[in-house]
Amino acid sequence: MNNEKLLEELNKQILQFEIAGNKKQFVRLSHFRRSVYGIRICFEIMRLFLDQKNTNTECTKEYLTKKMADLASRATIINFLNDEISCGSLITEVSLNDKRVKIIKPSSELLEEFKAWLDCAEKAA
Repeated sequence: MNNEKLLEELNKQILQFEIAGNKKQFVRLSHFRRSVYGIRICFEIMRLFLDQKNTNTECTKEYLTKKMADLASRATIINFLNDEISCGSLITEVSLNDKRVKIIKPSSELLEEFKAWLDCAEKAA
């Protein structure tokens, strides 16, 4: 890839990141954007939620702490998830496989913001 193409792709990524930071339009999404692990957690939750048919992986605190171990400590990730659950960006449901386990899913508001962000980023590109 030549430098011009690389710069073009970089500028697209920067624009997408800046669009997600619009706190007035993307209130819930901007919380996740505050840290590298936050936005990565958001992406992983969305990926598992949207690909439920093709994956048997349940999105739990345990799964996310292991998946994000190279980005933040277990305590940091759990505290972050608890904050997002308490503010309503994330919701939990009891697992069908094990009633003791809670599955983490995006709230309908977060899901709508995420879709709107992708639409904005696509239009801007």
